[in-house]
Amino acid sequence: EFLKKPLDDYIRTLPVKTTILRSPERIGLIKARLKGAHAAKGEVLTFLDAHCECTIGWLESLLSVIKNDRKTVVCPVIDIISDDTFAYVKSFELHWGAFNWNLQFRWYTLGGKEMKLRKNDATQPFNSPTMAGGLFAMDKKFFFEIGAYDENMNVWGGENLEMSFRVWQCGGKIQIAPCSRVGHIFRKSSPYSFPGGINKTLFSNLARVAMVWMDEWA
Repeated sequence: EFLKKPLDDYIRTLPVKTTILRSPERIGLIKARLKGAHAAKGEVLTFLDAHCECTIGWLESLLSVIKNDRKTVVCPVIDIISDDTFAYVKSFELHWGAFNWNLQFRWYTLGGKEMKLRKNDATQPFNSPTMAGGLFAMDKKFFFEIGAYDENMNVWGGENLEMSFRVWQCGGKIQIAPCSRVGHIFRKSSPYSFPGGINKTLFSNLARVAMVWMDEWA
């Protein structure tokens, strides 16, 4: 709220034309990203959480993957920014995203098969079953071809798994590009509230993900 005019003034100083979209009411992360995707003019959509710091060369590595295959959704390696000191800490890049049967996202060490494929070139992107969801890029047309985000999910939570299942089951794939690194502040607690409470919102979203995409495993 307090950044309205100061933020507008700052945006005007940027070397790249930047547009701020505002909603008259709170709509949450999922619908806000949909609003941005519909307004975007470029061929590639890049989604980043607000509490991120991009490193030099982070974008080129993502765009290169999409140029080679427009149906590939690509994520950077997510480094850690301390929420106490803002210190930037390099994370271990050889992890891929997965989930447990509670539909909780988890990082796991890259499998032996993938490690062998990459032993001669550690810069090569590698497949990931799911993504963390806060930071990724994908072809705009492909985003809408596969149905974009599920508009019946609310605020935040589960959209990363929903998009992951959607991409893989609709002919795409998810990769992580080791040469792209973006820092992310991992906060100890959420700074905002959820309508009806976080559990109601999150569990409703996850239940929808399971019912729509997981068939007999729902």
